[in-house]
Amino acid sequence: MRIIAWNANFNRHRRPFEAMAEILGALDPDLMVISETARPIREEPEHIAWVGEKEPGLGIVARNGYSLLPHEANIGAPPLSAAYRVQGPSSLDLLAVWPIRDRDGPSYDQLLNSTLDHFAEFLKAERTILIGDLNTSTRVDAQKKSHPNLVARLDCLGLSSLYHLRSGERHGEETAPTYRHGGLGKGLFHIDYAFLSQTLQKAAKIQVLSGHEWEARSDHYPIVVDILDAR
Repeated sequence: MRIIAWNANFNRHRRPFEAMAEILGALDPDLMVISETARPIREEPEHIAWVGEKEPGLGIVARNGYSLLPHEANIGAPPLSAAYRVQGPSSLDLLAVWPIRDRDGPSYDQLLNSTLDHFAEFLKAERTILIGDLNTSTRVDAQKKSHPNLVARLDCLGLSSLYHLRSGERHGEETAPTYRHGGLGKGLFHIDYAFLSQTLQKAAKIQVLSGHEWEARSDHYPIVVDILDAR
């Protein structure tokens, strides 16, 4: 199973949802989680979901024989977070997340912790992935304490960042950033993550796509997760 997560930078590029899905579709993903994206022309039950009250929002797409079954925990969920049972050639539980901070609203760590509070039972399932642009990193001064606390909390739920497992790098010391602040590399941060349950970690790999092609499309690079033994 291949899962791609990408922040499409709608606020700058204003591309249609379908154009973003087509770009990622060239990489043949089974699942796409697209943050900061336009609303689809039409949502398709089981295959195209969009989360949000206004644009930009969070899009989830299932392809290649896979389908999305919304979880009942989505009722009353924090904004821009949604859980699905993914069914098809293999199966897993997916939580897509893209926390956005309003000027006078909760901080990113407060938004993420409220999301973990709400979906705690869902995340304890044996085959689970939490994925998206989480807007958190120890490279951000205001998050030097909150980010490690978030990682520790996810660890207690049985979830670990696949990038850090495979690279052996510590949080905040990533050599493959996923975000260029200001779009011009004024600051490089790793803020897009895939946290996997132990069962899924065993035969999974991750890559961060980069290069001028992706830089022209967004201020984020996609992350690509391949789960080789997904059932």
